[in-house]
Amino acid sequence: MCGRYTLHTKSQKLASSIAKLLPEQYEPSYNISPGTNILTQTKESLTCMQWGLRTPQNFHINARLESADTTPRFRESWEAYRCLIPANGFYEWLSDGIRKQPYYIYPAHAELVYFAGLWMPATKLEEVPQCVILTTCAQERIKRIHDRMPVLLPESAHQKWLDNYLTKSEANAYSQKIEITDHPVSNRVNSTHNNDNKLILPTTLLTDDQLQLF
Repeated sequence: MCGRYTLHTKSQKLASSIAKLLPEQYEPSYNISPGTNILTQTKESLTCMQWGLRTPQNFHINARLESADTTPRFRESWEAYRCLIPANGFYEWLSDGIRKQPYYIYPAHAELVYFAGLWMPATKLEEVPQCVILTTCAQERIKRIHDRMPVLLPESAHQKWLDNYLTKSEANAYSQKIEITDHPVSNRVNSTHNNDNKLILPTTLLTDDQLQLF
């Protein structure tokens, strides 16, 4: 799954990289959480959408790539409403049965990475569209941390994805080839109230801000 990520590139640099004008609502963040409005690129525009689809039973922040085209709540979006979600990296938690250690996972040779996503148009004028991040099997490097990860797409696949032509197998193949790396980070990331560049710095038990208290 993907439940927290970062997009901390400054506005001017990000706009230049994406080659599109950023919406006024964009703010760099080291701790993006579900339920917030996030930067999302569709076939038509670069806009902000709410991360997460609310249904009477659940709040869905992810959709499995393997079944997105057949699951009733995502099937229409798979066919007509695909999106890209720019990020610098994402967090995942390794559980040893006693505690959960957060890790920061990010592209090894690039500043930005793009998650494949699906979006759902707003049903009321005052609402914003909602989106979810697609997930797939984790690369071998990070399977020790978690068995799932966001679907990662290189720039060469962006237009084909947005045009609804990229298949599930193609998307997964692209995702497995993007080289990523990781390191443990402070437990401060657990709280969404914390949002600073220290969250993505490598940590050990001796340097973790919280554990220094003991």
